[in-house]
Amino acid sequence: MDRNMGAAEARARSEAARAEGALPQARSHDRRRGAAPHGGRRRDVRRTALLATLLLVACSGAPSLTGPSPSPSVPSNARPDDFDGIRAKAHVDWLADAARGGRYTGSRGYDDAANYVADRFKEIGLEPLGDNGTYFQHFTTPMVDLAAMPVLAVTGTDAKSFKARVDFTESVGGRAGSGTVESQVAVVGGGARTNGQNDFAGANVRGKIALITGPALQSGGNTVENAFQEGAIGALVIGSTTIRYSFIPKFQSQTIPALAITEDVANELLAPSGKKVSDVQTAVRARRSDPNAPPPGFDVSTVVRVSVPLTPVHDVDAYNVVGLLRAGDADAAKRAVLVGGHLDGVGTDPDGSVFQAANDNASGPAVTIEVARALSAAKATLRHSVVFVAFAGEEEGLLGSEAYAAQMAVSPGRTESLIAMIDLDVIGCCGDSLIISNETPDLQRRLRDAASKLGISTQTIGGGGSDQSTFVRRRVPAAFVGWSDYILHTYKDVPAVVDVSHLKRAGDVITTSAKDMVTND
Repeated sequence: MDRNMGAAEARARSEAARAEGALPQARSHDRRRGAAPHGGRRRDVRRTALLATLLLVACSGAPSLTGPSPSPSVPSNARPDDFDGIRAKAHVDWLADAARGGRYTGSRGYDDAANYVADRFKEIGLEPLGDNGTYFQHFTTPMVDLAAMPVLAVTGTDAKSFKARVDFTESVGGRAGSGTVESQVAVVGGGARTNGQNDFAGANVRGKIALITGPALQSGGNTVENAFQEGAIGALVIGSTTIRYSFIPKFQSQTIPALAITEDVANELLAPSGKKVSDVQTAVRARRSDPNAPPPGFDVSTVVRVSVPLTPVHDVDAYNVVGLLRAGDADAAKRAVLVGGHLDGVGTDPDGSVFQAANDNASGPAVTIEVARALSAAKATLRHSVVFVAFAGEEEGLLGSEAYAAQMAVSPGRTESLIAMIDLDVIGCCGDSLIISNETPDLQRRLRDAASKLGISTQTIGGGGSDQSTFVRRRVPAAFVGWSDYILHTYKDVPAVVDVSHLKRAGDVITTSAKDMVTND
């Protein structure tokens, strides 16, 4: 296979084979909104498509159908072996442009971004470490997306519609799924349901929409699950409403629609009762202190309509982008440090609003590219190799890093040969301190020491939540690195929020740390 073949070309060639009768037609409802036609294929189609694609490409030396992506032409005074913050910012600007559509895994915009990263890896001189001599590691994954904008509205004589991404946002995953319901509101306090505490007491939730005001009880179980078990047909939970949450395509067999709402919206829904959220929360706390206190739950006359329209769960083709900077010592080169970050974002809303995902996480692959450039200039000094990866599917549950770790097909990309993994996430802005996860104390210390020598303060956070978790679970030393005051999953996460200074300072820390590990260990 031609190693320059891009993700888009692989897809396009299998589509061409389908058009000529080599492959069966995918049904129209198999298409994910925002993806190229036939971008998400069923498993019975996909195997045939992959075989046809490999045969076509093996017999063709044609360049990528999309052509090479543009290399940023920016003025820079950086030495070849220094991290270049100006170039990194140019990468962010391209990857997070609205034309990429938010880079939802499986979309055309994601494929374009993957091709861009692969082209930069090729320019730098990295060896392709993906499938069949390419930079692309293919995997298939189930995905789900919004089919239309979610709805929250009061019905009846005082009808009112609330605004998505301002007053409310959808919650998706587990028991929270697709559906449209209309019913009376029942207030259930913190939504706890344990032997020692039942916030549902006092309210008749069955057939109604549960309003969960908090405060939550850590051992009280999942509040939407609890509402379902009590017979609720929908759930409203006070929480952040300006972000688009990640859609984890794993659902219970039965689901109910659920929304996060603001406290102001909750107070409007409570108005007929004469109570406010603060009153309910006070009652919840009193009940937890004294089991004989009145239960916090009660019914409200307000009737609301809740709608969360989701696409069916469907398989899509996804691609990690993987490149290798191989050390000269044949034996030492079998061990490697992995530097990477996720390339995907949360995509585009059905109303056309794009989550451009500049800081979360065009910044991660942008820094990865420039760390690769700096280390490649010092290749002669490296004892160990460096693997560079732009992961797909992080927003849907670390799917790309799991696929990479599960395949472990090519040394030194195999997890058992990794010295360390450094995960770059929300690394383009904001705040004065780098946050470094603490799953691996020795790696955290090395990163912290490198930052200290460069005059950069650090903070420690617990693990979990990003791609480093995949490697920690496999006993690979790994750490998350990002800035302390990050922005993510909002319409405001645009290239303008990412600045050269934050990219440069973070990139210097990563370059220094990685170089130390592959030259001195």
